[in-house]
Amino acid sequence: MARVQRRRLEDDYTGDRISMLPDEILVSILSRLLIRLQVAKPPTNLVEFRLSFNVSSTFASWIDDWLSYAVSRRVERLDLIFVTYLEEIYSFPYKEGNFPDNLKLLKKLRLHNVDVSGEAVAFMLGNCRLLEKLSLHLAGRLSFLEAVGTSPAFKCLEISDCMSLESVVVRGSELVCIKYKGVANTINQNCRFVLVDVPLLTQLSIQSEPCLLDFMLDMFDSVLPQLGTLKIYSTSIASHGLNFVMKMIPNLKQFVVVLLGSVYCDKCSLMPWFNVVSSPCLQRFVVEASRPEMIKTCCYCSTCHSFLTSDGDIDAFWPWVSDSIRDSYSRNKKVEFVGYRGVLNQFQMINQFVNYGTGLDKIIVDPRSFEHSRHMPWDRIYRNHMDMEDEVLARNRVRDQFKDSKINVTVL
Repeated sequence: MARVQRRRLEDDYTGDRISMLPDEILVSILSRLLIRLQVAKPPTNLVEFRLSFNVSSTFASWIDDWLSYAVSRRVERLDLIFVTYLEEIYSFPYKEGNFPDNLKLLKKLRLHNVDVSGEAVAFMLGNCRLLEKLSLHLAGRLSFLEAVGTSPAFKCLEISDCMSLESVVVRGSELVCIKYKGVANTINQNCRFVLVDVPLLTQLSIQSEPCLLDFMLDMFDSVLPQLGTLKIYSTSIASHGLNFVMKMIPNLKQFVVVLLGSVYCDKCSLMPWFNVVSSPCLQRFVVEASRPEMIKTCCYCSTCHSFLTSDGDIDAFWPWVSDSIRDSYSRNKKVEFVGYRGVLNQFQMINQFVNYGTGLDKIIVDPRSFEHSRHMPWDRIYRNHMDMEDEVLARNRVRDQFKDSKINVTVL
């Protein structure tokens, strides 16, 4: 398996000295390596080919050559992950009239900071009948995307930070999952989704500021009733008016909240998110929280600190909705908390399920720290061993906090 990788663009830099060399030297080395690979000619399919580095227009011809080699090897997964300036963005060379037959064997395609037109995307989706997943990030000139009559293999579409995108049309497709992130954590007011005859679309992931989540979900209102999994990425602990929207998703079985960044302190209650845990079919609730700052106050404390009580009792601050929340707890079968540190707001959240989750089979607590890749916003990456000491402390803390729990609390 050939793999070309550059520095730490995916936050998985291993520290080798070769990766620290200037781009020009690396390109020269790789271009010579490619010649040897071509002479060797391995006859099997190339499972994965990845280019990931800072790119400029001077590298275009080399990238074309590398892609030509990957296509000649019948590549199955192709990742182009570049950091570049918009005026020097690399253009994807394959489109109608210039589309090699071997490229039709592609199963996964990821284009980040790559110029690709809506026509080229539509042609690929219509001709790559084995394509399972398409990921587009920072495709600055992409104005429309159409996935019409795609093959049964095509299951996942990821779109993030495509600033010129005005419309996404998916029609007559067996697509299962859509992941969408607006530009710079805001809604692109011109972007609209048209979803017609997509009976298998049951998984939706969206990333936005909480105040815009309702608006974003409105774009998917035609498929909300059929969703089984909803994953929300938010930079805030506040949930605002999502309770009303959640009532429009009656078949939701799994709800995941990802709290991005460390912009809140451990005194900010996470309980507002429980106001949206109201689906009658909900069976699994997951919170993925990066480590909160251990500070006395933060920008959210003025609105959230009153929700947080020392004993974590929900009746102290939400007595008027405690019955409905208890009902939603009782329907859950499984609860997970990723990034758990045992601080007050996290303990409060888990404690509510311990106290009121009569239908719970298991609570899973994962103390490992994580972050999301800058260029792949959906990918969760666990941090390195530098956090090992904190993780050990967190594991000991959670075991002590729930040692007498009537519900099985599993610590990873």
